Amino acid sequence: MGKPIAAWSDARLNDLASALEPVPTRVAALGATVEHLATELQRVPVQVAVLTASVDRLAEENCALRAELAATQRQLTQIAWGLAAALLGATAALVAALV
Repeated sequence: MGKPIAAWSDARLNDLASALEPVPTRVAALGATVEHLATELQRVPVQVAVLTASVDRLAEENCALRAELAATQRQLTQIAWGLAAALLGATAALVAALV
C-alpha cells in the first residue's frame, strides 16, 4: 500500500502561506548582512598589510636594540675589568708600601 495523499484544503494552503510569509524579509536581511560583511572584509587585506609592516618594523627595532644591549654589555665588562685591574694595582701598591 502506498502513502495516503494529503488533501490540500484552503486551511492548509493558508497555513503554508503564513509559514512562508517571513521568508522574503529574512532573505533580504541575510542579503544585507552578506553585503555588509563583504564591505568589511574588503578592508582586511589592507589591515593585514599594515600589521605586517608594523611587525617587520618592530623586528628591525628589536634587532637594533639587541645590538645596542650587546655593545653596552661589552663596555660594562671592559669597565669591570679596568676597575678590577685598578683595585689589584692599588692592593699591590699598598702591600709594597707596607713591606
